[in-house]
Amino acid sequence: MLTQYKLTLRPERSCTPRSEWAYRLYAALLSEASQDFAVSVHQDAVTPVSQFLTGTPQSLQWTVNLLGQESEAMLSPVLERLDRIWLEKDRVTLLTERRSSCVIRDVDELFTLAAHGGGTHQLRFCTSTCFKSQGRYLSLPTTRLIVQSLMKKWNGCIPECPIEDEDGQGMEALAVGLRPRSFRLHDQTYYLKGNAIPGFVGELTLENRLDGFHRELANALLCFADFAGVGIKTTLGMGGVEHITHT
Repeated sequence: MLTQYKLTLRPERSCTPRSEWAYRLYAALLSEASQDFAVSVHQDAVTPVSQFLTGTPQSLQWTVNLLGQESEAMLSPVLERLDRIWLEKDRVTLLTERRSSCVIRDVDELFTLAAHGGGTHQLRFCTSTCFKSQGRYLSLPTTRLIVQSLMKKWNGCIPECPIEDEDGQGMEALAVGLRPRSFRLHDQTYYLKGNAIPGFVGELTLENRLDGFHRELANALLCFADFAGVGIKTTLGMGGVEHITHT
């Protein structure tokens, strides 16, 4: 199960919000859940929550994605009743003005949704996105890095339908079959707990040139990006993605 919430938040007083506030919003969200869940949620390699913050000083949009039944059961009731959030460090209260949600019930529904789109996919990187390999930050996207990230998140959050790829050849085949058509990207640093993490924001359009099941799987993975995000620290506000498909 994949559930996406969008909350429109209004600061109670004049302030200068930053996308890095997403980390503090996430901490506030977990503080409303059970302590056992708050502890267990980070014990697996892939955390079943991604979230990010965008908007203007007058109106913020907080997107929260719950990846799996456990996070849905624990956090949906919190998000449904969350009317105000106090950010202690910034001394500001955020008021919930609107909320909406959408649900993908199972992996079959995700594949069906992906099949209704075309073979051209636009990924809009809304918050600073970065990858990491061998201890180094990689702040430029490649199709291989994108597919690798999405497959890891898929297998961590959809265990009932894992993508089997022990030798990595499947990932390589998907990456080769996704061709960049256009991009508009620029660098943007994400500040987290006093650390500056290099990254990028902007838009990347990919054309799916694969056939058969590989084509269907690539389409589903890119639709999944809308929920899972891309790259590192998507639980803490990085790698927020909006996915648009074109015929």
